[in-house]
Amino acid sequence: MGLLSLAAGHFMVDMVVGALPALLPLFVREYRLSDLAASMILGASLLASSAVQPVFGVVADRRAAPWLLYGGVAVGAVAMAFTGLMGTYLAILGMVVVSGLGIAGYHPEAARVANRLSGGRPATGLAWFMVGGNAGFAAGPLVAAAAIPLLGLHTTLVFIIPGLAVAGWLFLQRSRLATPVMHATARARAGASHIPGLSLLMVITTMRTWTQFALLALAPLLLVKERGLSEQAGSLAVFVFSFSGAVGTIGGARIADRFGGRRMLMWTMPPAAPLVAGVALLPTGLAIVSLAGAGLLLMASFSVTVAMGQEYLPSRLALAAGLMIGFAAIGSAPPGLAIFGALADAAGRETAILAVASLPVLGGLLALMLPAPRPVPA
Repeated sequence: MGLLSLAAGHFMVDMVVGALPALLPLFVREYRLSDLAASMILGASLLASSAVQPVFGVVADRRAAPWLLYGGVAVGAVAMAFTGLMGTYLAILGMVVVSGLGIAGYHPEAARVANRLSGGRPATGLAWFMVGGNAGFAAGPLVAAAAIPLLGLHTTLVFIIPGLAVAGWLFLQRSRLATPVMHATARARAGASHIPGLSLLMVITTMRTWTQFALLALAPLLLVKERGLSEQAGSLAVFVFSFSGAVGTIGGARIADRFGGRRMLMWTMPPAAPLVAGVALLPTGLAIVSLAGAGLLLMASFSVTVAMGQEYLPSRLALAAGLMIGFAAIGSAPPGLAIFGALADAAGRETAILAVASLPVLGGLLALMLPAPRPVPA
């Protein structure tokens, strides 16, 4: 029940993040925003919800903080709901930042608790937590798309009721989710941190993140602008990518629990490369199938890298989660988007996607050099 509650919270906060790109056209039309101003809204959300996570991780490692769970969901959902009621661009930006801070507060504490509730199988326990987020990120655009024709700019209000409902449930479960933090003796037993291993793992995760977000940005444009799909079909292709990633998260965790995270990374990242290339090279129908396969393999390591990060930083589980989720899995995306976006402008979207296909191969090769982490003691 504890892991399912955490997954429900993760679903809610990531649904808010996933819906924001679908809401941007409403803000652009209503407030006559430039592309730069619209991009700043998304950038502010990304920065606030990811870059601050390590700070919340430090807090959560010192004392159990179940208030970050129900409080994070409530702040993240309600603040995003209020963006549709704001009268100015700066007010929208402010609400997006507040929402992002709530989302940032949720992730490290939730990942720490998920690790402690995993019963000695951290990759699988974290996978159920992560799959809630992946599913929420995929559902966000669908929820927004369904509500926009009916509510227009007030579509953001659809987040209030489910957000408060999930926050209320987490509040009722707070005693179950208030798992104690490690004390001094437990920290000593956990062993020393392995900073070089953690740093290399963050680089590998960044390769996956750049691949994921570059596909999210370029694949719909390729399919709609150059292959003639409708915008609705392009959005559905993105949903297929995200949904297959959620399925891959569970399968990858089972592989990692049996064979180890390092082997799992070496087995799943390089095979994703031809599937990424297939998005650019194959006919439209097969390109969508290839996109789904790429999502399945790429996101298979999502929970695994978080669990490995916690093994490299065994006495600071929440901080490790904040670094792996907030920075490596999300916060590292903007430079990659800039690089491959510029390449797409200069040489075409197909060329950019083919270049992106090299990243999973590089990540798999780097995984060969990962040191073997020590399991986190129960």
